Formats: sequence, structure tokens, C-alpha cells
Amino acid sequence: MARNVFETLTVLVVDDSSHMRYLLLGLLRALGVGQIVMANDGDEAWSKYIKHKPDLVITDAAMAPTDGFALAKRLRDDDIVSSRHIPIIMVSAHTEISAIERARDVGITEFVRKPIVPRALYERLIAVVNRKHEIMPAALGISTDEQPQVAFL
Repeated sequence: MARNVFETLTVLVVDDSSHMRYLLLGLLRALGVGQIVMANDGDEAWSKYIKHKPDLVITDAAMAPTDGFALAKRLRDDDIVSSRHIPIIMVSAHTEISAIERARDVGITEFVRKPIVPRALYERLIAVVNRKHEIMPAALGISTDEQPQVAFL
């Protein structure tokens, strides 16, 4: 019997909108994700990250008091909880180049624009599952000129 590629994953979903959290919860359940942990903002997400040690984080960009950019930076900068290489998918309605560059610079792995299309989320999940836990090169100190284009759907 074939196993679902997502069934062993634990995913942390971070969004200050309960509507978006439950939309993502429904999509992830439909895709067969094994465990889904939800948080309202970056501060709560940090606590839940430490407690649950997810395999992947899906975060909104704009939240208060701690947004997705600050959460990603904290995850990338922390040596103690081994979060530096966790895949982070950012979801945002702000898809201008400056937002995507900012996401890249803090180490976002993938970027999905809102409104979320299920296929786009599926493709980003497949992308992070199929490659080793990479982060965007800027977070590793590689210059912008050497970095690949950021894929977003």
C-alpha cells in the first residue's frame, strides 16, 4: 500500500487570521499531512516550535506583534533549537519584489501568494519535501547577485 508523502510531517501553521489558519488546516488535512499545529503569531509560533519540533513552518508575512519575517529570522539565527534548516513557506498577499526579496533575505524557503490556490500549496510542499532542508542563499551570506530567482505561485 502506497504511503502519502505528507503523512509523517508535522507542520506549524502561523497566521493571525483564524479564517486563514483553518483554510490552511483544511488544505493540509486534505493533502494527508500527519500533524498540524497552529499559532496566532510569531511569538506563539516560537513556543509551539520548541514544544512540537515541526518538520515545516507555513507562516503569514504580516502579523502583530511578531510577523513572519521576524519569526523566520529567529528560526534561522537560533543555534540552540536546531531550527536553522527547517523549511519555511511564507504566504502573503504582498507579492511585490521588495517583499519577496525581504523573504529571501531572512531565509524563507518558498513563497505562496494569497489568495492561496490549493495546487500552489501542494507544489511548494512537494518542493520542500523533495529536497534537503535548504534555505535561501542570502540567509547563508551569499550575495544577492549569486542567488537564484525566488519561485512563488
